Amino acid sequence: MAERVRVRSMEPVMRWLVIGGTTESLAAVAYLLSKKAEVYVSVTTDMGAGLYKKDPVTVWKGQMDAAQFEEKIRETGISHVLDASHPYAVEVTRTVRNVCRDLGIAYFRYTRKDSMGKTEAENLPKIYHVSGAREAALMASILPGKILLTVGVKTLDIYCDLVTGFQARCYARILDNEASKSLCEVIFKNPRHWIVANPPFDVEDNRKLLRETGASILITKDSGAAGGLPEKLEAARLEGASVILISRPKEDSLQNLENLNRYFILNPSK
Repeated sequence: MAERVRVRSMEPVMRWLVIGGTTESLAAVAYLLSKKAEVYVSVTTDMGAGLYKKDPVTVWKGQMDAAQFEEKIRETGISHVLDASHPYAVEVTRTVRNVCRDLGIAYFRYTRKDSMGKTEAENLPKIYHVSGAREAALMASILPGKILLTVGVKTLDIYCDLVTGFQARCYARILDNEASKSLCEVIFKNPRHWIVANPPFDVEDNRKLLRETGASILITKDSGAAGGLPEKLEAARLEGASVILISRPKEDSLQNLENLNRYFILNPSK
């Protein structure tokens, strides 16, 4: 009599794409892997790709437009997207959300928590709240003193155009990559006015840079605890510098990955 062979049924594999390159995306990847999902991660830089060296994930590196996202999602059979990109990466978020809508796949936005919390006013520097780079530049123009920019490079041209005395007053801390350095070579006449460094930065790192540049104004984004905002605010307070704080874009998002638990339970086959 022939031996009876038991065939195990194949459980469907959940394929998730994480829009990453951020600290919070590490938590997102760990969460999805704990749910036995197959995980892909999209990043734009080598530094972003390096975050996942120890994780069993597939990394897509390089900037992509909507057509490229759509092609890769179709090729790999992605059915869920968890967007854990930077809170200010509004163009990437818009692109990915639209692609998911067009393809009819599930999209979730996951953002870092607000780090301002209930901090007492006496423990904060003088803060000017603004809504964007243009408003920050105009505010900086009416305040006296040198300026330290920790806002990335994408909006440096706005500050160059709008800040009175930009070349003499402004310094920028940028990431150590060729794209950022090439842009600063064009924008700044004096190469000493842009400083190459990679995070994380503690309070003393920020204090040292404020002292070295002589800046009495720090322009930064509300990037949350994951983006080092508390350390920047404390450094500014201790050095007596004012802060121009760019508010993060308003959006509906998850701030707790456990909120996805119910979705996994109700959709085990997706």
